[in-house]
Amino acid sequence: MKNTMSINYKDIENAYKKISDSITKTPIISNDYINNLLDAEVYFKLENLQNTGSFKLRGATHKISKLSNKIVNNGVVAYSSGNHAQAVAYAALKKNISAKIIMPKNAPKIKINNTRKYGADVILYDTFFENREKIGNDIKEKENRLLIKPYDDIDVIAGQGTAGIEIADDLNKLSVIPEIYLCCCGGGGLIAGSSTYLKHVFPNLKIYSVEPNGFDDTKKSIENKKIIENSSNSKSICDALLAPKPGNITFPINLKNIYGGISVSDEEVKKTLILLSEHLKIVVEPGGAVAAAALLNKKIDTRNKKIVVMISGGNIDIELFRSL
Repeated sequence: MKNTMSINYKDIENAYKKISDSITKTPIISNDYINNLLDAEVYFKLENLQNTGSFKLRGATHKISKLSNKIVNNGVVAYSSGNHAQAVAYAALKKNISAKIIMPKNAPKIKINNTRKYGADVILYDTFFENREKIGNDIKEKENRLLIKPYDDIDVIAGQGTAGIEIADDLNKLSVIPEIYLCCCGGGGLIAGSSTYLKHVFPNLKIYSVEPNGFDDTKKSIENKKIIENSSNSKSICDALLAPKPGNITFPINLKNIYGGISVSDEEVKKTLILLSEHLKIVVEPGGAVAAAALLNKKIDTRNKKIVVMISGGNIDIELFRSL
């Protein structure tokens, strides 16, 4: 019998059948300037061009596609610093389902405004004095809503994994067999899903999780083979990647698939945002750029290698983008 908390490539293919009409097939691009700079063949997967500005729409859409009618009538609730919030709000709006979303007061304004624009009821909370899980569970119990977790949910992970199908298809068309995959990592849903599919197609692929300094809980957890929490006084501009620790469902998957963990500084991320906007002509949010930052700051040896880099989101506050 299949363990309901594990996932395989077929689950991801089934998810793709369900959601492919509701999401954007995002491009993979390569860039001569960056390839020459690094002496490598680099392919960027542009999930910043996904509807709602991040890969999160894949998981939210898949989860909502599997809801029963009873739940549909009561609506959904989710908590998120922003990208999952927007994705759940958008996917719920498309299906005419009521959504309540719990977001930190200090989340980027663009993320709060977009979540409201997609028709969700946004509840702002204070990250220092309140607990989003508790608020979410209270609403779930009181109103009988379905709680859609940002990463620790097998349907959400399968949905995020559909990015891996698109990467594999595009690389196969180019007859490219990638050797390294660098993927942004917060709670670990995107890397768990996409690595599961990519390992199926490219069994020798070396997969690296990339996180902000001080929030490299996946890196530490993989090195120690057990879940390690971040220290509570860390800070980073990568608001999308500040999960306190790996998920109970994502971690065992990632422990199996990930070759190694990398962390990058805020300064390295800022430099990367500028370089990506100048040379790739794309707008990327800090959390969406950490994998590219690992590549461009040469955290591993990439010479003469074929590398896939996940650009996971583009929802950056315009003030922050201007200040760079």
